[in-house]
Amino acid sequence: MKAALLFTGLVFLSSVMVMAQAPNQSENLVQYDPLFWKEKLKLDDEQCQKIKEINGEYYQSLFTAYQKEKHDHEALRSMANKSLIQRNQEIWETFHPKQRKRWKRMWETQESTNES
Repeated sequence: MKAALLFTGLVFLSSVMVMAQAPNQSENLVQYDPLFWKEKLKLDDEQCQKIKEINGEYYQSLFTAYQKEKHDHEALRSMANKSLIQRNQEIWETFHPKQRKRWKRMWETQESTNES
């Protein structure tokens, strides 16, 4: 139980750190799972399947990193950051150009709403 809580905390911390470092880079545009907005983004079945595979690989890499580096928090954080950037980039590449524009618009609107 302790290990699961620590693992979850490290994943959250690493994702926050990566998002804070460079919010305008393309690898950081996919902060959330786009499958929640499948209809709005007009994702086709092939894209949904690809995103599920990317997410599965991401979580598997986090688990593997945790198993290897659970005592070296800096190495674990670094591996988690790299995995998150890779996941975000792979999902970004799964989008068609119109979907990328739609995704950017969705988050620009969300950010302006949060700032108000």
